[in-house]
Amino acid sequence: MFIKLILLSTGIIVLSLLGLSLNMLLKKDGKFPVTSIGKNKEMRKRGITCVKHDELICEGMEAKAEEKKKKNKSSVLSLHSSE
Repeated sequence: MFIKLILLSTGIIVLSLLGLSLNMLLKKDGKFPVTSIGKNKEMRKRGITCVKHDELICEGMEAKAEEKKKKNKSSVLSLHSSE
């Protein structure tokens, strides 16, 4: 009984994998579809971007703003100390 269940499960998994890869197997230059938003041309055309990239851009902007604040504070401090 247990062996039949294992064989049936394995058969279903094999059929599922073959079904998913049929497009890739039958086409001459068959490839898996691009699911990453950052690399998908259609998503870029529609203006949809990757959230991770947006976060990195925002973090970079925040880091630059912090650097500017530090520079401004240090320049203000140096002006006060010279007086």
